[in-house]
Amino acid sequence: MFIEEYLVTLRRERYAPAAWLEYARQVGRRVRADWLANPGAVRSIWAVALVYFAVAFLASVGMALAWDRDLAERFFLHTSLWMLPAFAFVTVSVGQLRDERQHRLSGLNVPLMLTLARVALVPGIAVFLVERHFVWALVLYVVASLTDVLDGWLARRWGQTTPLGKVLDPLVDIVFNLTMLAGLAAAGLLDITVFWIAVVRYGTLLVGGACLYLFVGPIRIQPTWFGRMTGVVMTVLIALFTLLVAIRGPLGAGLTRLTEIALGVMLSATVLQVIALGWYNLRLLTAPAREAERVVRDVRWRA
Repeated sequence: MFIEEYLVTLRRERYAPAAWLEYARQVGRRVRADWLANPGAVRSIWAVALVYFAVAFLASVGMALAWDRDLAERFFLHTSLWMLPAFAFVTVSVGQLRDERQHRLSGLNVPLMLTLARVALVPGIAVFLVERHFVWALVLYVVASLTDVLDGWLARRWGQTTPLGKVLDPLVDIVFNLTMLAGLAAAGLLDITVFWIAVVRYGTLLVGGACLYLFVGPIRIQPTWFGRMTGVVMTVLIALFTLLVAIRGPLGAGLTRLTEIALGVMLSATVLQVIALGWYNLRLLTAPAREAERVVRDVRWRA
């Protein structure tokens, strides 16, 4: 969690170990204060977690009775273990649960619930892919993709955008896509190179953005037309690839490799786009410092 007023001190102390410890203490105190100031939101977060946990349990029971007991156990175990850190992250970030006018919200709104539903679906997709149940993996993937469309649309239409949603939604998208690619690669269906290109792409985005914020200054990440189109195309290609694998036969075999190549090419192109965007933001953030340094040199030269 990055809190700008605390990062100023950290930068001034040149990231000394003592400064890091003080920063961690300050963030801890800030999180605790947010919990005490908005206990209803914390209860709401874990009430939603309990509902999703119950749904996963009932789905696992039905799966065990009608299908495969071992698969049901793995599905429930992985879903439960995955939801705990996800909802813990949301709880730590409860201070970002505010409306457009920066008023605290007493609970999760519908768009955030849909985003967290997509989080809960990630382990199930991975389990079905690894176990080669591609039809069910595709069904969950389509459902999760629909929640991705709905959460943003409803947030804008109902005026329910929140700072937490702006951070959580892209993070979930990254985990979601990487999980799908990792599951296909683990099943031996997707070239592992495509997965690692995606890791480089998203790793550059996350690590680069974090470093810019931590060492240079606050950045504002705004979705671009190119970024939105990239997300749509990637979702369609992954769904198409999974569908072709599920179909099998001559048609599936003939088009699967073509879709795989398209995924690799698109991800490679977006790696370059992410690097260029990071360089642009770095230049933008350091421009005032460079201008001030140039003015100082000019004054000294004139003197």
